[in-house]
Amino acid sequence: MMQCRRFYNCIRGLRKSGFTLIELLVVIAIIAVLIGLLLPAVQKVRESAARAKCTNNLKQLSLGLHAHHDAMGKLPPGYGFNKQSNGANWRKAWGWGARILPYIEQQALYDILGVGNREFNDVLPGNTSTSWPAAEVAAMRTPLSVFRCPSEINPNPINTSTDFCHSGGPDSTKPAISNYVGVYAHQYSNWNAPNDPNELRGVFTIQRGIALLSIVDGTSNTFMLGERGSQHGAGYWVGVGNTNDEASWSSPKVIGRVFLYKLNTPLTSRYYSAFSSYHQGGANFAFADGSVHFIRDSIDFNDGMTNSGTAVAWYDSYSSINKATLGVYQRLGCRDDSQPIPGEY
Repeated sequence: MMQCRRFYNCIRGLRKSGFTLIELLVVIAIIAVLIGLLLPAVQKVRESAARAKCTNNLKQLSLGLHAHHDAMGKLPPGYGFNKQSNGANWRKAWGWGARILPYIEQQALYDILGVGNREFNDVLPGNTSTSWPAAEVAAMRTPLSVFRCPSEINPNPINTSTDFCHSGGPDSTKPAISNYVGVYAHQYSNWNAPNDPNELRGVFTIQRGIALLSIVDGTSNTFMLGERGSQHGAGYWVGVGNTNDEASWSSPKVIGRVFLYKLNTPLTSRYYSAFSSYHQGGANFAFADGSVHFIRDSIDFNDGMTNSGTAVAWYDSYSSINKATLGVYQRLGCRDDSQPIPGEY
């Protein structure tokens, strides 16, 4: 009998030490609140780390560009041919990213593609990708982490956002993605290859590379590289699918403009030439001195007025623009507007 009482008291004690339903619900609610508070903090830390890695990528690319300048006496062109006489409309052309491969520890890729001694259009002849050599196709499809922003939401290392060279081509012969494109500033970037390039006023031009001495506004006041997310088609590190066009598969794959399109503008029409990122509130830009700054998408934006008092259009010559009317975004993108830049932007 005594043993039964002891067993009963033991069971009753265990029951008293358990949770009631209300207590359990309260605990679950508290845990849910804590998780709700924790997740934004975790996401903020992750984005902070991603932005830091993106900054480092741009610094590494800037070092590669400066190393190219030291070796060649000038920066590479935004895109172009080894010899302009080899150029023709609708041909593929090397981009600045391919030119700096030896300076970012990618000499092997540079040699496989033969960037320095043959044209991109000779490496991948014609527009029928079935005839392209497998080794060279694999080389241009090599994902390079230095060209990819960690905040990019598209998990595919290959840029399949548009056609490459011809309509309906397979994704299996499209180049690897780049989230970084050169800044060329004003006017369209399409180029009729046999003729002299258009009047471009950014650090990156077409066909002709510039010396740092040509950046008369100062390298610390001039954009060199900016971000482009897949929401605007992203880019290629290898080059362009054709010249004489500003379609989404052509020049915007390696360069972009600060005129016409605001930073992080929603994609419509030709907004694939804009700069954009998946960082909240702005995007990273590398300046010509190698420094990297986060530019907010609320930065002062104004295409300006011509000397005759009309709004600047893409076809207006650079010399016809009243530079004093340009916004801060445009001034940072031009290398020789001779306009002051505010201390904060």
